[in-house]
Amino acid sequence: MSKAKANRGRRGPISRALRKTIRERDLTAYAAAKRAGVSVDAVQRFMNAERGLTLATVDKLADVLALTLSPEDSPQVEGTG
Repeated sequence: MSKAKANRGRRGPISRALRKTIRERDLTAYAAAKRAGVSVDAVQRFMNAERGLTLATVDKLADVLALTLSPEDSPQVEGTG
């Protein structure tokens, strides 16, 4: 199995939170993508857990959704903090 197929559907905490926020705000993938000025296809595939998003795309979506990543959300690295 290719690495891409192995990662398909993989859901990290940021991806889950972003999908959840888009759904909770009753936005379609189309509406979220248009507001953020990003690819509709990319957001549709992301919402269907078929692919991930680039950090630039996540930043644009987070901006239009007024989302921030707080320190409490950050994973702690052993031996720090």
